[in-house]
Amino acid sequence: MTQEQEATMIANIRQFNRFYTMQLGLLQQHVFDSEYSLTEMRVIYEIHFNHQTTATGIREALNIDAGYLSRLLRNFEKKGLVIKHPLPEDGRSSYLQLTARGKKLMAQMNELSDMQIRQMLADLSVEQRRQVGHAMNKVRCLLKMPGGRPRLEDVEIRHGLQPGDIGDIIRVHGQVYAEEYQYDLRFEQYVTETLHEFLQTYNPAKDRVWLANCFGELAGMIAIIHKGRGRAQLRWFLIRPEFRGIGLGRALMQEAMDFCRAQRFREVYLLTTNQQQTAAGIYLKAGFVKTASTPEHLWGQDVYEERYELKMPTGS
Repeated sequence: MTQEQEATMIANIRQFNRFYTMQLGLLQQHVFDSEYSLTEMRVIYEIHFNHQTTATGIREALNIDAGYLSRLLRNFEKKGLVIKHPLPEDGRSSYLQLTARGKKLMAQMNELSDMQIRQMLADLSVEQRRQVGHAMNKVRCLLKMPGGRPRLEDVEIRHGLQPGDIGDIIRVHGQVYAEEYQYDLRFEQYVTETLHEFLQTYNPAKDRVWLANCFGELAGMIAIIHKGRGRAQLRWFLIRPEFRGIGLGRALMQEAMDFCRAQRFREVYLLTTNQQQTAAGIYLKAGFVKTASTPEHLWGQDVYEERYELKMPTGS
């Protein structure tokens, strides 16, 4: 990234911060015309959300001055919002809980906050609202914010090709392989050609492409293509880096293998390179065996093109 590009990016982020701060009224002295400041409500939220947190836990979570936090907590105790309980393992320390009055305040603030968000999104379509939510989840994920890492439960796996899917498959392959393996544009051309060839004989009854979507974008994919005489090919298996490590690869492979068994394929094969070691581990766990490894110069790189085969159990 050039200095000019970085400056533009920083300016865009700061502009959004100013917009969102004004949009949510965060510059107001008190939250929702209450007697509480934003910092005070964040402390109350931490106590509510974590159930049995300590002052140290709040200070670390919010990066707040210890003396200032101590004064806030004493004020909350006087107002009957917070109560302290000695820790069983250390009588000198206490964990914090909201009282009934504190829980009522939290419920009121949550309701007002929900209403504010609804008003902000009121003029948007259902799809536009979904896009806003996905975009915010994506920002949290990229910045590795607490709770921002994608989970398998956040992923929707579907099959049945829709307009735009082919373009997304090509784009993601081109981007990921260029970033991770420095493949040149010939690789993107190769993916385009293989998909073009596939579409000429695409039969939804015998062929299947699974697409995993998370935060409104394509997170991963896998496909099984029938080749006749009880044979099939596994293709385009790819998980984007930020969605790895959550079990998505295993979930997609399970979908593919279940489909192969339902179709009663006798043999499934795939072609890959020696660079895709993580994927190779998933192939081996699924029962594939490497049957060939040939040195090649492909897409601007010296690689070994490898073939894996799986003999499906008879009677499956």
